[in-house]
Amino acid sequence: MGWLTKYGTIWGAIPQTAGNVYWVSAGDTYTVEGRTYSASNDNDGLSPERALRRVDRAVDLATGSGDVVVLLPGAHTVTASIAADTANVTITGLPGGRGNYLKPRTTLACSAVDETMNVTAAGIEIAYIEFKSTTSQAAALIDVSANGDELYVHDCSFDLYTATAATTILGIDSIGAHTGMLVERCHFSCDGAFGASIDLTASLGATVDNCIFRQTAGTLASTITVGAATDQAIIKSCVFMVHGSGVVTANINGTGATIASGVLVASCTFSDLNTVPIDNFDAAECEIVECYEAGVGGTDGGVLITAIT
Repeated sequence: MGWLTKYGTIWGAIPQTAGNVYWVSAGDTYTVEGRTYSASNDNDGLSPERALRRVDRAVDLATGSGDVVVLLPGAHTVTASIAADTANVTITGLPGGRGNYLKPRTTLACSAVDETMNVTAAGIEIAYIEFKSTTSQAAALIDVSANGDELYVHDCSFDLYTATAATTILGIDSIGAHTGMLVERCHFSCDGAFGASIDLTASLGATVDNCIFRQTAGTLASTITVGAATDQAIIKSCVFMVHGSGVVTANINGTGATIASGVLVASCTFSDLNTVPIDNFDAAECEIVECYEAGVGGTDGGVLITAIT
């Protein structure tokens, strides 16, 4: 382990686990506690002194339940989609006392025409990372397959503005009938006609909690989409903000929804600049409680949303 063992510094910030902890550097060299080291995929990655160079290499090594992959601060780039295909593995930036989830210190981008990360195993946790789209991007930043049950994404930021706008580029995309996903304290920033920040199609028991969604320019069709077989979904305590020249046609879009009372939207706030806050549900498919559409200039304190278009 060497001399880097002080609890409360770098090791103290890592989630408690009975598994292995693999460290990844964003560059060929890196500095920890004032000392400079060389990163290499020939290292074992099991100490901050012996970091690996590539995120995909660390994720491949994390084969035991409870293993943690720590991305040291900086800009990490992968040349192919990361396969999160081992159950109960955590992939995290360095929390540093929770950190600022609007702009995490660790960024992750994919230079391929593919998703940045493909979740195909249960119990994956992803935290404290800014997912940055790239000019090569043509798919979601995170895909969740039918085997990606109990995915937990928290304290992350999603860049839906660096890439050329396309509806095929989403933040988190449900591509299979997974269960129990939790997305909380995440920030999604968008500036054009991208795909949804979160697609809940076919998900069961998903929760989106305390997230911020920003549309800064351009026209976005939907912020969160609810599709066929979405059931027991909860969207709560979220802020849907539209800035300047931005337009959002429907923040929460139920086109394709099929389940009666399949979605509950609670305590959410919507900008006055969106077209419709909640749209395209049949009357029985979505329940709402204590949601408000903001008032311009604060003259009315917002309007309680009492009906779904």
